[in-house]
Amino acid sequence: MKVLFIFTGGTIGSTLEDGVMYADRSKPYKIIKAYEKKYAVDFEYEVCEPYTDLSENNTGEHLKKLIRCVKEHISGDYDGIVVTHGTDTLAYSAAAIGYAIGLSSIPVCIVSAARPIEHERTNALDNIRGAIRFIEAKGGRGTFAVYRNESSHTVLVHRATRLLGPVAYSDEVGSVMSCPYGHFEGDNFVRNREYTEKDDETDTLSTEKIDEESNSILVLSSYVGMKYPKLDERVKYIIMNTYHSGTLNTSSEAALKFFTEAKKAGIKVYATGIYDGDFYESATVFSELGIIPIKNIAPIAAYVKMWLLSSMNRDVAGEISRSLGGDI
Repeated sequence: MKVLFIFTGGTIGSTLEDGVMYADRSKPYKIIKAYEKKYAVDFEYEVCEPYTDLSENNTGEHLKKLIRCVKEHISGDYDGIVVTHGTDTLAYSAAAIGYAIGLSSIPVCIVSAARPIEHERTNALDNIRGAIRFIEAKGGRGTFAVYRNESSHTVLVHRATRLLGPVAYSDEVGSVMSCPYGHFEGDNFVRNREYTEKDDETDTLSTEKIDEESNSILVLSSYVGMKYPKLDERVKYIIMNTYHSGTLNTSSEAALKFFTEAKKAGIKVYATGIYDGDFYESATVFSELGIIPIKNIAPIAAYVKMWLLSSMNRDVAGEISRSLGGDI
């Protein structure tokens, strides 16, 4: 078996010194040595580093470099690719890779860690081990995130386009509907019987035309007493991240004014975090206010997908809800 490691930094590629965590360019060598010491390297491998940074600093340029590296090597003589990354923005890069390669490629497993590899409680090597064994087992095609939460002894495999965003004060990684792709029992991968996904329904997406910032997309999260921003001519799309039950405030004067102004300006407003089934009264006026629900898709994945589609001048309205990379 032959594996390509793509190192990008993050906690898994960082060193703690005097209470400060910093990205360490010598870390790839240390990670492989630590893995070899614990598990032994029983496969061939090659290494590349498109950049080294803490993931909270990521921009569109980082995504470009990462996707270029993945696509340059995806057709090589590798059985799979392992990408090391920071947990803070794991879901963004994971979704971007998933949309760039779809479901027909060799497995690309993105891994991160709650603590540096030197820490006695790190999950870094467990996550890398899971990625290697998943590739060896030919567990699936496309992009995955492999991660053991510190509250568990089980390494989970998530479809990369289904990752939920980070939770404050937590390093845990989860999937939409709490439904991962599978898990490990020892070194054996077990597919989740409850997991289902659609085939790719649209062409893969490119990061080549995105800028450092997604200037045409405004992302807002619901909160009590919400103050809505003033809209400018650059904004073409708004993503409203709903409360956990798929709800938004659609009764306050501020909300009604904001959504009405967006509709008059021709700005498309999309709501994420909404699933099929019963809904609350507040959602009955979505259509009237011009709010379009995007159902059964991870909020971060929806944002990344919209960013890529709009940068390519693709049909956002027609493609945002069509499955790609296992996102729906």
